[in-house]
Amino acid sequence: MSDQTQQARLAVRKTYKLFIGGAFPRSESGRSYVVNDAKGRFLANASQASRKDVRDAVGAARKAFKGWSGRTAYNRGQILY
Repeated sequence: MSDQTQQARLAVRKTYKLFIGGAFPRSESGRSYVVNDAKGRFLANASQASRKDVRDAVGAARKAFKGWSGRTAYNRGQILY
């Protein structure tokens, strides 16, 4: 790409979704908030979870706990990486 093409592109501010039960659903409320770095510059928009979203996340975490806790620390590290 040429320099002119790169300069003509607009910066798209993506809103990151929640991660619940292995999926990326949108927040039930549809709300989001701005995340800035230490110098006050824009980093991202993050979804703001509702109470129902939190209940769903806790339920999914409890469901996955038995299988996750049975894995070795090394294997959990590999999965997260």
